[in-house]
Amino acid sequence: MGGRGTRPFAVATSSCSAPGLVVAMLDLLAPDEGDAVLEIGTGTGWTAGLISARLGAGHVVSVEIDPAMAAQARANLEALGLTPHVVVGDGALGHPESAPYDRVHVSCGVRTVPYTWVEQARPGGVIVLPWMPGWQTGHLVRLRIEDGAASGRFHGTSGFMLMRSQRPAEDPITGAPRTGTSTLDPSELSAAPEGLSLAIAGLLPDVQGHAVTGPDGTLRVAARWNDSHALAVFPPDGTGALVEQRGPRDLWDELEAAVQHWNKWGRPGPERFGLSVTRQGQYVWLDSPSSPLRK
Repeated sequence: MGGRGTRPFAVATSSCSAPGLVVAMLDLLAPDEGDAVLEIGTGTGWTAGLISARLGAGHVVSVEIDPAMAAQARANLEALGLTPHVVVGDGALGHPESAPYDRVHVSCGVRTVPYTWVEQARPGGVIVLPWMPGWQTGHLVRLRIEDGAASGRFHGTSGFMLMRSQRPAEDPITGAPRTGTSTLDPSELSAAPEGLSLAIAGLLPDVQGHAVTGPDGTLRVAARWNDSHALAVFPPDGTGALVEQRGPRDLWDELEAAVQHWNKWGRPGPERFGLSVTRQGQYVWLDSPSSPLRK
């Protein structure tokens, strides 16, 4: 509760997806008659209801971490005569009791794709999810299961609330700043091309950041990893940026190197990038899963 002169406030823990995004994800999922579907993140029950209407409620399992939200979703669905199996639990664990699944539909953002979803899907199965590595925006990806791994390409940008267990905690920034300048072309970052965002996400996993242009034309680029931080300010007159770095990693230097790699590759667009998930972890690749960005 707030004190005098303030109002209580709450932080949203889930949200309802935009209709166009729901359609795009279901098109990528492409569930067919007889398919068993696992949904991660029931929310209001909207998407679970759409899939149930298509396949029959007996083919759909939906996992929701919030008991109150799960109860409301059941009520919403029952009011429409739909009864998919709504489970209260951590979506990162999937629902092994009803596995294997032909399709896995993820309605929350993930930075790291849980391998449990791969394990619980049939060979040839499909996982559709919003991958949100932390740089600029999220990306829709369609993964196909083969030989115990999941691989696939990206299909546009998206923004979802992160799965609760993957919401990052920020460590305090300490230490004296290291100042410098940058001659990086600000247009490469201000335009925020999706291909560059994917290259940065693949080369600098776990680094969060964004580039924002203010009303006066000043571009601010920030990057963060645990207790390391970098900020570059590009003035609108086109002169070099002022850079400040703190913490054990020189994040701006790493970011500049990632941009240089992207340029060296011929500035590839998002259609050339993909994501693979194996038992050992996940990685971004260029053109083929056999060409990971990080060796």
